[in-house]
Amino acid sequence: MRRRIALVAFMMLFIFVFLAGKLSWDQVINGRKLARAAVQMRSQTIELKEYPRGVILDRNGIPLTDSTKDYALYAMPGVINTHYAGDGNLQAAFNRVESLLAPYLNEDTEQEIKQNLSQVRDQDRSLIRIASRLGDEEVEALLDLDIQGVIVAPMIKRYRDDGFMAHLLGYVGPTGNSGQSGIEKSYDHILANSTAELELVSTVDARNTVIKGLMFKLRQEQENSRGTVALTIDKRIQELAETAMNRHVDRGAVVVMDIETRQVLAMASRPGFNPYDDISLIIASDPYSTLTNRALSRYHPGSIFKILVAAAALEEGAVTVDDYFECDGAYDFNSQVSISCLKKEGHGRIDLTTAFTRSCNPSFIAVGEALGRNNLMKYVERFHLTDETLQGYVADTDYSYVNIEAGPAALGNACVGQKGVMLTPLQLTSMIATIADEGFWKAPSLVRYSVDQYGSTEVWPDQSKQKVISLETAAVMRQMMEKVITEGSGQSAAMQEVPIAGKTGTSQTGTIDNSTTPPREILNAWFGGYFPAAEPRFAIVVLAEDGESGSKDAAPVFRDIVQGMMNYY
Repeated sequence: MRRRIALVAFMMLFIFVFLAGKLSWDQVINGRKLARAAVQMRSQTIELKEYPRGVILDRNGIPLTDSTKDYALYAMPGVINTHYAGDGNLQAAFNRVESLLAPYLNEDTEQEIKQNLSQVRDQDRSLIRIASRLGDEEVEALLDLDIQGVIVAPMIKRYRDDGFMAHLLGYVGPTGNSGQSGIEKSYDHILANSTAELELVSTVDARNTVIKGLMFKLRQEQENSRGTVALTIDKRIQELAETAMNRHVDRGAVVVMDIETRQVLAMASRPGFNPYDDISLIIASDPYSTLTNRALSRYHPGSIFKILVAAAALEEGAVTVDDYFECDGAYDFNSQVSISCLKKEGHGRIDLTTAFTRSCNPSFIAVGEALGRNNLMKYVERFHLTDETLQGYVADTDYSYVNIEAGPAALGNACVGQKGVMLTPLQLTSMIATIADEGFWKAPSLVRYSVDQYGSTEVWPDQSKQKVISLETAAVMRQMMEKVITEGSGQSAAMQEVPIAGKTGTSQTGTIDNSTTPPREILNAWFGGYFPAAEPRFAIVVLAEDGESGSKDAAPVFRDIVQGMMNYY
């Protein structure tokens, strides 16, 4: 009997010790984990970001995506089922909620809600977004309603409706799961795997009723740097570029570059587009290639190319600044082939600097003949002029080229930036930066670093510079580019606040506009330059399609951007 009592007592003591230990473990050691699990069982959550993707930042850590707010309508199927499904039919409950909401919604929102609710099969699903981008009148009306399981709350929009940086950022598919163009496509493997969250959380009781006082709270993940791509773009300068283009340019491009680092500070293309529009309709009906990033597309550069021709000729000793040229209004290769000058009556006898500042075609054809085709191509390679490299980004664009056929006429056309020469605004910006940087070339870059979902950071390494022309040649070119502004074709870009240097250009497209009387050839206008002239820091190239001249159509854009940048630098 004593043994049995002792055995039972021992067993009870063992059980007590085990239970006490288990209780201590759950409360002291594992308490926080169990508490979180209990809260999670009674929590309904939804990601407030429009798309579950990582953020794209500018060079200063300012978001370029997920930076604007809109309002959306959210629903909790479990709560709706509890309060409106008298017969246990979830679809009937949804129909009831739809009927209560319908009088306060426009037709598109109503259809969106029907479509989203019709796809819900599980009443235990957490909060779901059933309508996006509500109108102001809809928000005002819905906020006054008291419908169980339906709330109006903010939604962090991925993009701006004005199409800010649309060509460079790109856009995503309907669900946001895949990038379709731009940075969104190139870094989809990082942006689609972001761990950052901004969630709306509600707490419900055992009957799926929202607990008063614990209705809705925001929860943000601390590891919000994962799934991030940081660009070299400066959002402030990008705003300046896009504002200037909206004011002056219907179709064209702008590139702004830091001369020392060759980082792209702004890249804009027009016409713009709204990433929320139906992209398939834009592709099907748009005659202006709206989705094309013109900053990375190839064009005849016109007289901007004379910068390279002059630099190559000076470096090779083919000409000097003291050489003179004759211009009578055209350069005749034979009785049937000639290239005219912009000044029909000609410039007469002028030196190299005057020929450059006034953009005299016949004079530069003579410079090209003195230089020779092979030497010109040598400097095309030295300047990496057709190099498509943009560190951190690969664009889906046509390849640029300089392809000069045999014969004086082909060389002449190339020397004035026409047939045989097709370059991008980015490449021309790089060329100007090389001149401004005392003859040193360095590949341009667009991406500073990226952080994947595991927190691993990839930083694009800084590259060394290459000397492509002498300091003396670069100095002469800079002097001539300054005189373009003070004495030549670029005077419309001049500013009192800061001295600048640049070059105008007007290129033929070969396209005729037959809608006018008489029909006219469509021209592209260019202006490329840098500032401050004495200590160059920034290079800018502006392209204005279907313009009259670089001084009239492109130079004002350059001036507006510089004026704005003076406030920041």
